[in-house]
Amino acid sequence: MTNKYIREEKDGTKTTTYATDCGGIMKTHNSKGPAIVNKKQKIGDYYLYGIKHTKDEWTSRIKKQAY
Repeated sequence: MTNKYIREEKDGTKTTTYATDCGGIMKTHNSKGPAIVNKKQKIGDYYLYGIKHTKDEWTSRIKKQAY
């Protein structure tokens, strides 16, 4: 199960991070979109089980369900 965490940054913007528990270790993960999002700072980082991917790599893995 993926959990959603929200953090307020020093500039007042909010960063949303999605993470999942992998054997007691929280890893950044979202199979539905970017795992780290800050719309005002234009951040959208894609992760699958703690591994950062480009948007193209992430899309390819999701389509193949290879994650």
